[in-house]
Amino acid sequence: PSKSAPGKPPDKGSFPLDHGAECKDAMEAYMRCMKGSGMHTYLCRDLSAAYLKCRMDRALMAPEELEDLGFHHVHVHADQDHRKHVPPPLAQGTDRGFVAGLGRVEAYRQQGGQHG
Repeated sequence: PSKSAPGKPPDKGSFPLDHGAECKDAMEAYMRCMKGSGMHTYLCRDLSAAYLKCRMDRALMAPEELEDLGFHHVHVHADQDHRKHVPPPLAQGTDRGFVAGLGRVEAYRQQGGQHG
């Protein structure tokens, strides 16, 4: 009979599931923000950091400084209520993303395709 390979620890970023739903409110607030912002992660960074901090505080992942996880200017308060978080409004036009030169193309089309 063959022996199975010895187990190895999970890669960084792998962590146990939250079976007790200890961080469910923070996770749901982050997901609402992501959906409401058109999946723009930068608008939900504070909630992402709060979710990771919740997991670290409850030993659901190894503790690390938020700065080491890429959250350099995010401040998370332990008493923050995430249940009713509403994402900030998007700047006009950012829901489509930015395409260099698009404004010139639209102006060209509005002029009937003639050079000005």
